[in-house]
Amino acid sequence: MRVGAIDPRSDDCMEWQGHRLPTGYGMLHGPDGEHLYSHRVSFSLIHGPIPDGMVVRHRCDNPSCVRPSHLELGTHADNAADKAASGRTQVIEPPNEHEVAAIRHLVASDRWSQGDCARLVLGDGAAQPMVNRLVQGKTRKNAPGPLTRKGRGKQPNRRPHLEDT
Repeated sequence: MRVGAIDPRSDDCMEWQGHRLPTGYGMLHGPDGEHLYSHRVSFSLIHGPIPDGMVVRHRCDNPSCVRPSHLELGTHADNAADKAASGRTQVIEPPNEHEVAAIRHLVASDRWSQGDCARLVLGDGAAQPMVNRLVQGKTRKNAPGPLTRKGRGKQPNRRPHLEDT
Protein backbone atom coordinates (compact mmCIF):
# COMPACT_ATOMS: atom_id res chain seq x y z
CA MET A 1 0.00 0.00 0.00
CA ARG A 2 1.16 3.55 -0.72
CA VAL A 3 1.48 5.49 2.50
CA GLY A 4 3.88 8.20 3.58
CA ALA A 5 6.57 7.86 6.24
CA ILE A 6 5.09 5.90 9.15
CA ASP A 7 6.04 6.09 12.79
CA PRO A 8 4.67 2.85 14.29
CA ARG A 9 4.56 4.47 17.75
CA SER A 10 2.27 7.23 16.53
CA ASP A 11 -1.50 7.10 16.32
CA ASP A 12 -1.62 9.81 13.63
CA CYS A 13 -3.49 9.19 10.42
CA MET A 14 -1.65 7.28 7.68
CA GLU A 15 -2.46 9.28 4.55
CA TRP A 16 -2.95 7.38 1.30
CA GLN A 17 -0.30 8.63 -1.16
CA GLY A 18 -1.76 7.16 -4.35
CA HIS A 19 -4.67 8.40 -6.45
CA ARG A 20 -7.41 10.18 -4.51
CA LEU A 21 -10.94 11.01 -5.52
CA PRO A 22 -12.12 14.62 -5.14
CA THR A 23 -13.81 13.48 -1.92
CA GLY A 24 -10.39 12.52 -0.50
CA TYR A 25 -10.85 8.74 -0.60
CA GLY A 26 -7.85 6.79 -1.89
CA MET A 27 -8.33 4.53 -4.90
CA LEU A 28 -6.29 1.73 -6.40
CA HIS A 29 -6.77 -0.96 -9.01
CA GLY A 30 -7.25 -4.56 -7.99
CA PRO A 31 -5.71 -7.54 -9.78
CA ASP A 32 -8.61 -7.67 -12.25
CA GLY A 33 -8.54 -3.91 -12.89
CA GLU A 34 -11.46 -3.19 -10.56
CA HIS A 35 -11.48 0.05 -8.57
CA LEU A 36 -10.89 -0.41 -4.85
CA TYR A 37 -11.05 2.05 -1.97
CA SER A 38 -7.72 2.16 -0.12
CA HIS A 39 -9.30 2.20 3.36
CA ARG A 40 -11.33 -0.93 2.57
CA VAL A 41 -8.19 -2.71 1.33
CA SER A 42 -6.31 -1.68 4.49
CA PHE A 43 -9.12 -2.93 6.72
CA SER A 44 -9.38 -6.23 4.81
CA LEU A 45 -5.64 -6.91 5.01
CA ILE A 46 -5.81 -6.82 8.82
CA HIS A 47 -9.32 -8.06 9.62
CA GLY A 48 -10.28 -10.20 6.63
CA PRO A 49 -13.21 -9.82 4.23
CA ILE A 50 -15.80 -7.10 4.82
CA PRO A 51 -19.24 -8.69 5.41
CA ASP A 52 -22.00 -7.92 2.90
CA GLY A 53 -24.04 -4.88 3.86
CA MET A 54 -21.27 -3.40 6.00
CA VAL A 55 -19.08 -0.35 5.34
CA VAL A 56 -15.65 0.61 6.64
CA ARG A 57 -15.92 3.81 8.67
CA HIS A 58 -13.17 6.27 9.59
CA ARG A 59 -13.02 6.97 13.34
CA CYS A 60 -10.71 9.88 12.50
CA ASP A 61 -13.14 11.43 9.97
CA ASN A 62 -10.26 11.58 7.43
CA PRO A 63 -11.26 9.87 4.15
CA SER A 64 -7.64 9.42 2.98
CA CYS A 65 -6.55 7.65 6.19
CA VAL A 66 -5.65 3.95 5.89
CA ARG A 67 -4.39 3.34 9.46
CA PRO A 68 -6.17 0.12 10.52
CA SER A 69 -6.72 1.34 14.09
CA HIS A 70 -8.67 4.32 12.68
CA LEU A 71 -11.04 2.06 10.70
CA GLU A 72 -14.08 0.14 11.91
CA LEU A 73 -17.03 -1.72 10.47
CA GLY A 74 -20.48 -0.20 10.56
CA THR A 75 -23.77 -0.03 8.71
CA HIS A 76 -24.76 2.49 6.06
CA ALA A 77 -27.00 4.10 8.70
CA ASP A 78 -24.03 4.42 11.09
CA ASN A 79 -21.98 6.02 8.33
CA ALA A 80 -24.78 8.46 7.41
CA ALA A 81 -25.16 9.44 11.09
CA ASP A 82 -21.37 10.05 11.34
CA LYS A 83 -21.50 12.20 8.21
CA ALA A 84 -24.41 14.29 9.52
CA ALA A 85 -22.82 14.69 12.97
CA SER A 86 -19.54 15.92 11.45
CA GLY A 87 -21.29 18.49 9.23
CA ARG A 88 -20.18 16.81 5.98
CA THR A 89 -23.76 16.38 4.76
CA GLN A 90 -24.38 18.69 1.83
CA VAL A 91 -27.81 20.28 1.89
CA ILE A 92 -28.99 21.93 -1.31
CA GLU A 93 -32.14 23.98 -0.98
CA PRO A 94 -34.81 22.81 -3.42
CA PRO A 95 -35.41 25.31 -6.23
CA ASN A 96 -38.53 27.47 -6.25
CA GLU A 97 -41.01 27.55 -9.17
CA HIS A 98 -39.12 30.32 -11.00
CA GLU A 99 -35.81 28.48 -10.69
CA VAL A 100 -37.39 25.24 -11.96
CA ALA A 101 -38.79 27.09 -14.99
CA ALA A 102 -35.41 28.74 -15.66
CA ILE A 103 -33.57 25.41 -15.42
CA ARG A 104 -36.03 23.68 -17.78
CA HIS A 105 -35.86 26.48 -20.35
CA LEU A 106 -32.06 26.69 -20.24
CA VAL A 107 -31.59 22.93 -20.73
CA ALA A 108 -34.26 22.80 -23.47
CA SER A 109 -32.43 25.59 -25.34
CA ASP A 110 -29.51 23.17 -25.99
CA ARG A 111 -27.07 25.90 -24.99
CA TRP A 112 -26.64 24.88 -21.35
CA SER A 113 -25.66 21.58 -19.80
CA GLN A 114 -27.40 20.31 -16.69
CA GLY A 115 -24.21 20.86 -14.69
CA ASP A 116 -23.99 24.46 -15.94
CA CYS A 117 -27.61 25.03 -14.89
CA ALA A 118 -26.92 23.55 -11.47
CA ARG A 119 -24.02 25.98 -10.99
CA LEU A 120 -25.82 28.98 -12.51
CA VAL A 121 -29.24 28.65 -10.90
CA LEU A 122 -28.61 26.59 -7.76
CA GLY A 123 -25.03 27.70 -7.15
CA ASP A 124 -23.63 24.17 -6.92
CA GLY A 125 -22.52 21.84 -9.69
CA ALA A 126 -23.11 18.90 -7.34
CA ALA A 127 -26.85 19.55 -7.80
CA GLN A 128 -26.71 18.17 -11.38
CA PRO A 129 -28.64 14.99 -10.45
CA MET A 130 -31.40 17.22 -9.06
CA VAL A 131 -31.45 19.18 -12.33
CA ASN A 132 -31.64 15.92 -14.29
CA ARG A 133 -34.75 14.85 -12.37
CA LEU A 134 -36.32 18.31 -12.80
CA VAL A 135 -35.86 18.55 -16.58
CA GLN A 136 -37.18 15.04 -17.14
CA GLY A 137 -40.24 15.69 -14.98
CA LYS A 138 -39.34 13.00 -12.45
CA THR A 139 -39.77 15.62 -9.73
CA ARG A 140 -41.92 18.76 -9.68
CA LYS A 141 -44.03 17.48 -12.61
CA ASN A 142 -46.49 20.37 -12.43
CA ALA A 143 -43.86 23.11 -12.27
CA PRO A 144 -43.58 25.43 -15.29
CA GLY A 145 -41.14 24.92 -18.15
CA PRO A 146 -40.61 22.40 -20.93
CA LEU A 147 -39.76 18.81 -20.05
CA THR A 148 -37.00 17.02 -21.91
CA ARG A 149 -35.76 13.44 -21.94
CA LYS A 150 -32.16 14.44 -22.60
CA GLY A 151 -29.46 12.55 -20.77
CA ARG A 152 -26.70 14.07 -18.73
CA GLY A 153 -23.82 16.03 -20.19
CA LYS A 154 -23.21 18.03 -23.32
CA GLN A 155 -23.66 16.85 -26.88
CA PRO A 156 -20.66 17.28 -29.21
CA ASN A 157 -20.42 20.83 -30.62
CA ARG A 158 -23.41 21.85 -28.55
CA ARG A 159 -22.13 25.33 -27.78
CA PRO A 160 -20.62 27.75 -30.24
CA HIS A 161 -16.86 27.96 -30.09
CA LEU A 162 -15.24 31.29 -29.31
CA GLU A 163 -13.75 31.49 -32.81
CA ASP A 164 -17.26 31.15 -34.31
CA THR A 165 -18.55 34.28 -32.60
